[in-house]
Amino acid sequence: MQRAQLFSSGLVVALLFLAGAHSPALSSDAELPKRRPGLWRISTISPEIGLQTHDVCIEEGDSIIGAQDESCAKPSVTHANDQIIVTIECGPKDARDVTSLLFTGDFQNWYRAQSKATAKGNRSGFTIDAKFLSERCTS
Repeated sequence: MQRAQLFSSGLVVALLFLAGAHSPALSSDAELPKRRPGLWRISTISPEIGLQTHDVCIEEGDSIIGAQDESCAKPSVTHANDQIIVTIECGPKDARDVTSLLFTGDFQNWYRAQSKATAKGNRSGFTIDAKFLSERCTS
């Protein structure tokens, strides 16, 4: 049960990063989709946390995959027609956590990210739906 709690805690942190909370751009960011700066409504659904919706201010240079720690390898980015697949591997080599994200959308008005994650032998996933609200982040 403790492993499941650790996995859920890790998933919540990952979801917050992916939601776009001010995170520095990565060097490989040129290959990743760029969201239009401004106010976005980001809804996340997963078995562990249910549905959560937040209005998030996205600034120029915020990475769509969030900040990664030093244990993470450079994300692998593959473009397939109108889809972008991003794979992120983090942790020690003998116990890597792997997250694969499938992105669709125009990233100017909307996007969707569908994820499959494996951490410490547990598998999970989540979906993010994001809709652009305004160029201004203030109410």
